[in-house]
Amino acid sequence: MQRWSPPSRTGYNAFQPQFDLNFADLYKKLRSEYGPTAQSKVKMTNDISQIETEIEDCEAEIHWLQSHVAFLHNHSRHLDEYKTCLYSLMSPIRKLPDELTLRIFDYACGLNNLTSGQLKTMPALAISSVCSHWRNLAKASPQLWSRMRINLTVMHTDHLGFDLLQMYLDSSQQYPLSFEILGDKLETLDPRQAMVCATVGACSDRWKELAVSQPTFFKVLTAQNPTHFPVLEELSISSFAFRLSGSLDRFQDSPKLRSLSISLFPLSKLPRSLFPWNQLNVLTICSYSEELKYLLDGPSDLTELHFCEWADGWFKQTTSPMLASSIQTVSLSVAASTQPESESLVDVIFASTTCPALTSLSIDRADLDDAYDRPWPKEIVQDFLSRSSCRLTTLSIKSIPLSDSDLIDTLARLPSLLHLTIDDTCVSYNHGPITSYLVQSLHAFRYNGKSLTPSVLVPKLQSLSLVSGGASKGFSDTDLVEVVASRQYPGGYTYDSDTMKSFLRSVVLQFPDRDISEEVYVPLKRLEKAGLRVVVIALGRILI
Repeated sequence: MQRWSPPSRTGYNAFQPQFDLNFADLYKKLRSEYGPTAQSKVKMTNDISQIETEIEDCEAEIHWLQSHVAFLHNHSRHLDEYKTCLYSLMSPIRKLPDELTLRIFDYACGLNNLTSGQLKTMPALAISSVCSHWRNLAKASPQLWSRMRINLTVMHTDHLGFDLLQMYLDSSQQYPLSFEILGDKLETLDPRQAMVCATVGACSDRWKELAVSQPTFFKVLTAQNPTHFPVLEELSISSFAFRLSGSLDRFQDSPKLRSLSISLFPLSKLPRSLFPWNQLNVLTICSYSEELKYLLDGPSDLTELHFCEWADGWFKQTTSPMLASSIQTVSLSVAASTQPESESLVDVIFASTTCPALTSLSIDRADLDDAYDRPWPKEIVQDFLSRSSCRLTTLSIKSIPLSDSDLIDTLARLPSLLHLTIDDTCVSYNHGPITSYLVQSLHAFRYNGKSLTPSVLVPKLQSLSLVSGGASKGFSDTDLVEVVASRQYPGGYTYDSDTMKSFLRSVVLQFPDRDISEEVYVPLKRLEKAGLRVVVIALGRILI
């Protein structure tokens, strides 16, 4: 393509001035010519006529040039748009097979919040709005449209129908559905809210996951008395469940049900309940007493227990520890506000349970705004670990007041630990475990006065995550870097390989309340190049 060049003067019929503008002569005449000697009127009239003609020619030329400039601007924008489209044609994502694109869509599309009024909270709809190809892919993927969240108390009342729900149901075809029905406590539902619940209830044979927050919603959802749930896998309902006649028993014919989350349930009713407790893998509940033995002792597929401490929760120690032989994962969400007669969740679980198969333990706060200052039950935890003789591989403690020495004592009893997460944010000052003592104790080699010896503290640690919120006495960033570096083993050491045979593979360090010197953590960048995954964040700023 030949490049453009400015046209030559002979080839471009541009505007050329015609009238001679001799201002010096004109000014001289204005100062000297008066009376009969003044220039004739005919001559000046002729000059004015020529000037007016040339002004018209100037304006015509200006209009033409302005239109040409506008044309060039528009042409430049069109060229830029065309170039952008060509780059889009070269984009690697266009070469991605549809099968992989759909895998990405499926991963990105969580619950579609149908009552938010915002496109960004409805990922299936947002994806289908990008281009025709993505829209066709989304329409051919019913799973993207099958996950819905509906908040009945924020539904707009200016429309009589809820066409968006019907559109999602139609687009989901016959794919199993996931519903989260939320809202404030309501004594009755208005016609539109009732219609939405009835529409969701009519699809009960397609429920895969169901979460309901209020008894009024649940009552309307099950108004048609459904009793068969062939694809239901996860069920989450509030404490109202046992108050409504047959609320849980109606799910006895749910062959795929594996997870139940229920705020409160009278455990004394367990033996008489028709609910398929023995087929559950995951149970989340806000109570603990002797009656739970019915689930733990009998034949059961239960592997995960999640306990949450809240205002109406009830936790009572048993006369002797109950054996939970199949439990592999336990998580505790603690709170300070419970019923007056209720005991501490942490105390009850560790004193009343024996979990020989336990591999993962997590303790966090149910409400970070609610002050929590209950002491760490050191002896109860020691007895639990000794009694269970479990090979714990994952430990997570977040926002729990705990001294560094108590944490070190716990870690010393967990030689099989692979993954450790400690977060001391939202803990009162000097009650957090992340201190210099803890950091130095994690060093792989310590000087005992004669020689360097391998550390016996979590020798197989592979991933470490620390979130330091300033609740503890300060520690040295340099010491922390040295701890990470000490757990990189290139091989060739002569110490017992059974004592220390794993090296650190992942480190995540977060400092939400203080800034740090980036230079201190430069050595970790070199370790990252050698294969260690490193993330360092200070005041929300990613340093590594």
